[in-house]
Amino acid sequence: MRIGFIALPKTLATGITLPSEMLHAASQMAYLKHLTSEPLSLSVFCQDGDSQEVTGGLTLKAQGSWEGLLNCDMVIMPPLWGNPLPMLTHHGELIGILQRLVAERKPVIAAGTGVYFLAEGGLLDDRVATTHWYFFGRFARRYPKVLLKPKQAITYADEIYCAGSVNSLTDLVLYFVRQWYNDEIMSEVERHFSHEVSRTLNQPFYRLGGLQHDDEDIVAAQAWLAERLDKPFHVSELAAVVGLTERTLARRFVQATGESPKQYWLQLRLQRAEELLRESNLTVQEIADMLGFSDASYFIKLFRQRAGVTPADYRNVVRAKQFSV
Repeated sequence: MRIGFIALPKTLATGITLPSEMLHAASQMAYLKHLTSEPLSLSVFCQDGDSQEVTGGLTLKAQGSWEGLLNCDMVIMPPLWGNPLPMLTHHGELIGILQRLVAERKPVIAAGTGVYFLAEGGLLDDRVATTHWYFFGRFARRYPKVLLKPKQAITYADEIYCAGSVNSLTDLVLYFVRQWYNDEIMSEVERHFSHEVSRTLNQPFYRLGGLQHDDEDIVAAQAWLAERLDKPFHVSELAAVVGLTERTLARRFVQATGESPKQYWLQLRLQRAEELLRESNLTVQEIADMLGFSDASYFIKLFRQRAGVTPADYRNVVRAKQFSV
């Protein structure tokens, strides 16, 4: 798996360094656990193929020029600092490369103002997209054919992923880590980068570990489940809420999220448990009670299956990384 990062003069360095560090860590873990025969190949590409100064005065060593992106299996376009329009006029060649990548249906990820490069090449016409919130109005006026989704942190359409910010980009990285490897490695990466990575449960069209979708009935079902993490439910009850038969709900829910409603609800509860362990002083028993687990030992077993460690060990690892005043 070859992943290429695009570097431009105004590229935000964290849009390259943080995702690459997360991917490198995941790749090394998978390699040591014999889940893959060789680590990921992570490379930076710039216009002249030599090096590129990015924001903050940092200079990144490149592994090739734009043409090298065509040999990658996935390409990541990081966000840019400031107004992206001047960059568009000076890098038409890069837009052409992106058009070729999309034509070959290779996954392309653009974050923040990096999304402008996809839109400028017509690659987002009649497709959903998002960008940095500061540019929503200007983006919509310049690209009226793009189906801009201001409320979405991440969008997906035809192997094109758009993320609104670096934080959203790292959420997407965690998603791919889980898809390529497993839950244990995803959780390990999250723990190591817990203070840099911002994970949220309420992202209607994208959920970590699930599939990107625009099924509004299932979005409503997901929202209903997120509001009752401590209350058991029957699938018939959920079906009545969204106006579907149980069979139709079950089929469409799996199509949209990759999981059954019960599995999805369990993962929401365990994700919430991780947040409480990181951000509160509640005991493991209290967290189990809050999330509707009548048996704390059963909660600990499920948590360990997901995260690879017990709740207490998870808290110790996370707390050990926090700065104290």
